[in-house]
Amino acid sequence: MFREIKKRKIILENRKPYKEEAVSYLAELNLADWIHSSLRLDGSNLSKETVERILRGEFLVEVSVSNHAMIGNYQEAIHLLTDMVDMNMYLSESLLLKAYGALVKPALPEYRKSNPVLRMLDYNPPHFKEIEEQMSLFFGWLHSDLYSNNPIEKAAYIHNKMIEIYPFETGSEAMARMAAQYHLMVNGFPPIQWNISEPEYYDAIRLYLKKEDAGPINDVIERGVYNKMEVMMQITVRQ
Repeated sequence: MFREIKKRKIILENRKPYKEEAVSYLAELNLADWIHSSLRLDGSNLSKETVERILRGEFLVEVSVSNHAMIGNYQEAIHLLTDMVDMNMYLSESLLLKAYGALVKPALPEYRKSNPVLRMLDYNPPHFKEIEEQMSLFFGWLHSDLYSNNPIEKAAYIHNKMIEIYPFETGSEAMARMAAQYHLMVNGFPPIQWNISEPEYYDAIRLYLKKEDAGPINDVIERGVYNKMEVMMQITVRQ
């Protein structure tokens, strides 16, 4: 499938610049897909339509204030990352912490200072005193040439390695997905809709933690990129 994705990437690049209507539509679609599917993996039951309405500025009385705030935080974090992609900035520790700060505000953007037991993953992450060293190693790996010929596969490993470290008090999974999405975008691929159920998602993470097998997450990201490119092909062909 990666070969087909590369073909579509070339076609889509050759169709640029896209019409303003196409750019606007895709931006709204990407934002809603990203936020809705990520919230769903964190246990939210909000519908995509509800997320879209809140993103348009509606206040829905049937939705909690905290959910409105979370969607707004996601939107701010994603806009920050998108701006950094436009500036061709690669993912760094400072950028990751800025995005995390936007996502969890008013909490402080800092690494965890506790040692959680992740029962859902049957996993104990590294001691909090090891996180800075682990993240330094993570960014060294991230900026290396490993998997440079396949950014989609590297995005899967980015996601899994960050969850393996579990650097934050809350939202480590969401930030792992954000880091993977950022890697896709900075390499010219669209952000994806995470088309996987919550149980399947945690099964995939457990598989990596036990066997370092990133295959299931890679498959989700690869299929997500392919599907989003199919939409882009349809939208831009009418230009």
